[in-house]
Amino acid sequence: MSQHLTKTGDQQSAIAALLDPSGVAPPWLKSSLAALTADYPPRLPSRAALSEEQRAIADGMRSRLAQRLAPASPDELAAFVVTLQDQFGTPEMDDDALRRRQEGYLVSLEGVPSFALDEAYRRVMQRRAPGLSPSFMPKGPELRELLDSIAEPARTFRVQLHRLLAAKVDEPTRRSGPRELPPEVAALLAPTDEKRRPRHRPNPAGVDHTAPYIFNVKGE
Repeated sequence: MSQHLTKTGDQQSAIAALLDPSGVAPPWLKSSLAALTADYPPRLPSRAALSEEQRAIADGMRSRLAQRLAPASPDELAAFVVTLQDQFGTPEMDDDALRRRQEGYLVSLEGVPSFALDEAYRRVMQRRAPGLSPSFMPKGPELRELLDSIAEPARTFRVQLHRLLAAKVDEPTRRSGPRELPPEVAALLAPTDEKRRPRHRPNPAGVDHTAPYIFNVKGE
């Protein structure tokens, strides 16, 4: 846990980015992450592929998240617990019982990042930690649940960046020759042979028109 609870503007911005990294990501990164498939290994449409500069930015973000998600030291965990206990008070107990109590907290909080400790302290003090009593010191598992919920967005975003950088880009399909029409469309567009396929029979009655017609004129 940090020694000073008062943060500068840059520190506050860094904490805000860790609490909601996807919310402060640039638009192009959000677009690429949204286009990422759930396959393994993941695939990425060519339209959402990263440029070399964008890959460098995403890789830098992933590295910084990994550093900030590193486990807090035992001293930081102990300072966090003691600071909270000072606010709520510690029940009377002998040294052995107090030692076991402190060890239980350290086991519960093992592996959480430092920035989550600072944010958890702030939420508990401001009564913005649902499920925790404002009058009693939270138990170890209760604090662990709060700390995990604080660190989860950064952990999830780091995994998403890793998948994005490892994704295989689907290249667009390019045709080397003329496009072949589907059989149904080709049949509709094919030219017709009028001689072989007349629209109607020219002599349905089968009359021999080569013989001269004999007309009976009235009065003859």
